[in-house]
Amino acid sequence: MALRQAIARVFLFPSGDRLQRVRFRRYLIAAGTSLMVVLLLGVCTLAGALAVRPFAIAAGIVLASMAAFYFVFRSGLNLRARDRSLTVPMMLAAICVVTYALYHLGAMRTVFLLIYPMIMFFGVLRLGTRALLLVGAFTMCAYALVVGLPAPQPAQLDPKTIEVLRGLVLATVLVWFSFMGGYVHDLRQRLRESGYDRLTRIYNRGRVLDMLTHEKIRCDRGAGPLCVCLLDIDELKDINDTQGHRCGDLALQSVAEIARNELRAIDFIGRYGGDEFLLVLIQTGQDGARECAERIRGRIALSASIENDLRRRLRFPAVSRSYVKTSRSRTLCTARTPRSTEPRPPDAIEWSAIDRVVGLFRSHG
Repeated sequence: MALRQAIARVFLFPSGDRLQRVRFRRYLIAAGTSLMVVLLLGVCTLAGALAVRPFAIAAGIVLASMAAFYFVFRSGLNLRARDRSLTVPMMLAAICVVTYALYHLGAMRTVFLLIYPMIMFFGVLRLGTRALLLVGAFTMCAYALVVGLPAPQPAQLDPKTIEVLRGLVLATVLVWFSFMGGYVHDLRQRLRESGYDRLTRIYNRGRVLDMLTHEKIRCDRGAGPLCVCLLDIDELKDINDTQGHRCGDLALQSVAEIARNELRAIDFIGRYGGDEFLLVLIQTGQDGARECAERIRGRIALSASIENDLRRRLRFPAVSRSYVKTSRSRTLCTARTPRSTEPRPPDAIEWSAIDRVVGLFRSHG
């Protein structure tokens, strides 16, 4: 069982970038929905409402599209697109398949028109009002083509007047869905941005401290060890003064992206201050916290996204302060920094347990 899961992770699912894995999950949702529609078309075929040949063609198009999008996501080609989730291409592919099926369904067209709003719903979390209206317009053009072309079985169709009224209702639903979906999208964007730092796109100070408070409560209840690391970028002020704030902003963005990619899905990172990042490491002891911080610093030293001259001027303490609480003891984790080769003894710090760490970071200057 473990071997099969390992093989699936290596060969079937993207690894490395967490955002890419999220995009791939969205693809899996779309693929599962497409298979569900193929199953419904198969039921229509068994019931005699759809011929075998159109069903085979529609199913073949769906499977080919699934394979093509899988290759794009698995190979990383989607990263070159403006929308890396490829929401619109997947929606348009689904609309084309459904439209082809509608052309051959005859009297079952009315029922399968409900698939169009399902496709529109898939784009709510990624598309705004304008994009949804354009997709809706494409849908109406496709449906108009279905109504205008000669039907393979004219005797099973409703009169043209009914078809036009049906199209008018569909257009009304799609327009309403576009505006409502755009409103939900904008609201979601505002909620997301309220807890994120706009520059680095990671949690802001208030959000990460709220997450830390929650994890501290879980730790108190016996959820396991917890470490908190405060990573600081030295010389950032000098970089802003000598090379400009734009250069300093690019350095912060690169450091945040590298650190985020090095963390696990259960860990958190937030921008605590101007040049400080707070890491909340779940189920991690002191040695694991030091290793994580050093790994981040090593990745930054090798990063090609930071210019050589700028990279030489950036220094990163391994861990400024980190705390861990286990079920048996409470310990303060010390760390070395470039400015001091000696570890700071626990007695030199007033706080000695994780049950005071939230107050420490909230009052830290």
